Amino acid sequence: METLRIVIITETLPPAQLNLQPWRYLGRLARALQQEGHEAFAVTTEEGLPSWNGVPVVRHPERSDFRTARGLRRLLQDHNADGGVVRMTASLFFSMRQSTPPAASRGRLIGVFLRPLHGGPDLARRFLDPDLASETLLDMHHAALYASRKLGTWREASGYVDEFVFLWESDRLSAVWAGLAAGSSHVVRHPFDPSFRDRTPAPLGERLSLDLPPGAQRVVFTGPPEPTRGVGDVVRLAHLLPPDRPTQVLLLLRDGTVPSLTATSHRAGVHEVLQIRGLVTEDELRAVYQRSHAAVFPYRFVRTGLPLVLLEAVAAGLPVVTTRVHPIRELEGRTGLVFARPRNPADLAGAVRTALEDGRRQELARKNEAWMRETPDWPSIAKTYVSFVKR
Repeated sequence: METLRIVIITETLPPAQLNLQPWRYLGRLARALQQEGHEAFAVTTEEGLPSWNGVPVVRHPERSDFRTARGLRRLLQDHNADGGVVRMTASLFFSMRQSTPPAASRGRLIGVFLRPLHGGPDLARRFLDPDLASETLLDMHHAALYASRKLGTWREASGYVDEFVFLWESDRLSAVWAGLAAGSSHVVRHPFDPSFRDRTPAPLGERLSLDLPPGAQRVVFTGPPEPTRGVGDVVRLAHLLPPDRPTQVLLLLRDGTVPSLTATSHRAGVHEVLQIRGLVTEDELRAVYQRSHAAVFPYRFVRTGLPLVLLEAVAAGLPVVTTRVHPIRELEGRTGLVFARPRNPADLAGAVRTALEDGRRQELARKNEAWMRETPDWPSIAKTYVSFVKR
């Protein structure tokens, strides 16, 4: 088998323990490429990082090479790579209008969209929502990507990037409409994490103590305490669920500023809202999912290509309730996800009640199993990227 030298291009690398998208995706892709026998490594401006999640790291100090399309081509050449993978940003598209395409050079460049391509109406709702004002700066790149499409910069892209990868068909169609070549634009679905499919009983460990009275049920949310995640809607859920069965609404709020897990709780009639703030491990999260009855993720706006919490909860066997927002709404009817209207806690409560019905739970589990079987795993995805490099 031919061994290819494939570089993961990322200007910055956040601390591994934060496990953030899109770096989590790029890191797992690099390891999958390694397992397929290829030489995968990361190039970044960060200092003092010999490796990153088992992937060798090479420092490239010229930040400008990460920020322009021509610079990315130089980076491939400088590091003697057969192929490179980079996440696409608005700044890269705008840079294509400021220079001419490079002459043919070594290496094929693959651009992957790890942020959804929101349309004008979605962006208007997001930026006009007063509840989300505190996060405006975090989402300006979505508006910039939209502007870059409207200004026609994407028609230049094929002169710099050889192949484009999307997680969603709706995003691929938007990109082709904006000027990307259909033949070089591909949908590669995000894989499920096999570790969450492990049904071996996982202990909670010393840091977590979750008591559930007999006959009660638990609905769990996990993620950072951001308004775009619908955290407030999760808290209000306890006030809207029927009193016939006591429910614990558990929020695992990912917060790297908290040195150790801290818990607070309050009652809402027969129901309890328990918030645990801090960073839980993958094993702890698996243990919580095994002790829960449903998961709920009422997004108001999605800023990552595919929220991994959805995939992890589904893989763990839980019925999952989420909201009809782009791009998740593409999955309605094709999977076992249960959908509610965004910004509507009452509709969310109705969807949770539906997901917890015994017969409905079994139907959702069957549909989710079929979804997982049809989704490629990391080895398959690594082979797909290799095929793009070999084209």
